[in-house]
Amino acid sequence: MNDLVIIDGNSLTINDVYNIALKNSKIDFPNDSNFWEKLENSRKFLEDYIEKGYPIYGVTTGFGDSCHNQISPQKSEKLQHSLINFHGIGVGQYFSEEDGKAAILIRLNSNIKGYSAIRLELAKLMKEFVNRGITPAIPQIGSVGASGDLTPLSYVAATLMGERKVYYKGEIVDASFALKEENLTPIKLQAKEGLALMNGTSVMTAVASLCWYNANKLANISDFITAATVEILKGNEIPYRNKVSEIKNHIGQIQSAKYISEVIKDSKRVVKYEKLLDEIGTIDKEHHKKHNIKIQDRYSLRCSPQINGVLRDTLNFTKIWIENEINSSNDNPLVDYENDVIYNSGNFYGGHICASCDYLRISLANIADLSDKQAELIIDGKFNNLTENLIPYVEENSENSGLYHGFKAAQISISALCSEINFLSGPVSIHSRPTEALNQDKVSLGTISSRKLSELIDLLYFQFSIHLLAVCQAIDLIGLNHFSSFTKNVYNEVRQLTDFVFEDRPLEEDVKIIKNFLKETEIFNIK
Repeated sequence: MNDLVIIDGNSLTINDVYNIALKNSKIDFPNDSNFWEKLENSRKFLEDYIEKGYPIYGVTTGFGDSCHNQISPQKSEKLQHSLINFHGIGVGQYFSEEDGKAAILIRLNSNIKGYSAIRLELAKLMKEFVNRGITPAIPQIGSVGASGDLTPLSYVAATLMGERKVYYKGEIVDASFALKEENLTPIKLQAKEGLALMNGTSVMTAVASLCWYNANKLANISDFITAATVEILKGNEIPYRNKVSEIKNHIGQIQSAKYISEVIKDSKRVVKYEKLLDEIGTIDKEHHKKHNIKIQDRYSLRCSPQINGVLRDTLNFTKIWIENEINSSNDNPLVDYENDVIYNSGNFYGGHICASCDYLRISLANIADLSDKQAELIIDGKFNNLTENLIPYVEENSENSGLYHGFKAAQISISALCSEINFLSGPVSIHSRPTEALNQDKVSLGTISSRKLSELIDLLYFQFSIHLLAVCQAIDLIGLNHFSSFTKNVYNEVRQLTDFVFEDRPLEEDVKIIKNFLKETEIFNIK
């Protein structure tokens, strides 16, 4: 994808961030003189204010609790370099290249909103980094989410100066090398520009944006797995009728039920409620009658729209929160040239991003748990009406009788993944602790929450990959022709990548292949 995305500080979406970070869409600024005038006026107001000699936080004062130290305007440029240098203490593995690209994009989008007072040269260089694939390599650990992502974003600022490391053409190299290769000149940051780059929520928001995109895909995959499980188990279709969810009122539940209903609508295995009643029959004059079929399914089928509906509703409101943050001015101080004010404030606080990631982790953990229960029903021979552990049908007198164990270990792996996911679902936002001489005495921890969300999503892709392999194994045992058109399409895609498990074999590589398929495919989208 090479679509051009115009960024103006106000209209960048999660979908744009995904396409730029993963699909290499290019960016440009508006062809509008008012856009450039806004940036120029903001910068000029700051420079004029500096000349008055009043203290400006982080420009002519120290940082954080050290803001009582005022310096002369002549030292302001050196102060920005000092800020970047002493925050170069990130540890741990680097964020992915996609995360890093999303971070510099979102930082640029915030800075061009008109309240950060950066120079045009800086904005243009950041645009070149995004478009030419020069991506800051940012250590994952070192931010408490207020004053924003100071340490992680120092790596963005440093690379623009030609320092530290970047992803470039498939490798991690010195930023100076990548700039030289692209014939770009490192920038010398001036008053406030280091702070404008570093004091904000752009790393946590970048990670949260890409996680949201994947969580939305996982919501669809979860509903498909539910639908396929209903087919495999000859489940009842009535819980997914529109009227049921409409009178419950929750939009997410309605969306989930509609998705499942759409998948199973032409299935030969799903039982119509009215047909089920006919099969059961009436009790007539008998006092008691015991049936070999039940009038309703287990909760993991019957309540699935109510479970995944929570995730879908969480996606609905966190999308608003995350996109608001993407298009916010979130550094400190903020420069308002129109009202002749410099605001010392706390827009760098990542509370909405931390809460968004907390809520998403909890909701995703619930669909992981749902998957664990559904996998039990289709793998366990006591429930699936097929075979133990989805092994192939084997004649009793066959020399292979009793040797196969099929998906027994696969079910254990699903449960293991689900346990790890549940562990990662605990809220991070409540674990704030004071730091930096009690200046940062209440912090958001948004970056930690977003990192844990990313980790959880990766595990859930693995879990769904194993579950989908089990679904396809069950379909093979039953016969593809009995299933819905949608399920057949998914099955055919999966079977191009992996085969039916006849003799027991390691499935590790199959799982990795299906995981990549799930992350890339659009087959689960229903319009």
